[in-house]
Amino acid sequence: MKFSGILKVKPDPAIIAELERRQKSLPEEAILLEAKHLHVTLIHQDFLKPYVKQLKTMDFSDAPPIILDTGYIVKTETSDNNQKKSWAVNLANQSEMRDYVTGLMKQVGAEVINPEPERIFHISIANLTGNPHDSVK
Repeated sequence: MKFSGILKVKPDPAIIAELERRQKSLPEEAILLEAKHLHVTLIHQDFLKPYVKQLKTMDFSDAPPIILDTGYIVKTETSDNNQKKSWAVNLANQSEMRDYVTGLMKQVGAEVINPEPERIFHISIANLTGNPHDSVK
């Protein structure tokens, strides 16, 4: 687990290998994300700004493991005539990740303990550019 503005979990080598295997089955238009960019965003930076000092000193060794769901999903988003498309693998342990986020937000004293109730925890594995910032959130 790493705090770098966002709070994210980096996959271990076995998960990376499985994600790379799944990347091989994507369509031609999918530009693969490099292994160094593969991660699960737990909490977006917008919600963490008031707690940066606390988060920088916290130990995240109790983070739940990444458990991949089967296959992959395709996500699209259109805004201002800009079309985004990305391929991702959802996590099978959504509720465990959500509980972890809730616990962290309580620990830092946040008023909103579930800042992104609509978040589906996933790992983006490809998009239309290969730039990780161009993936659908």
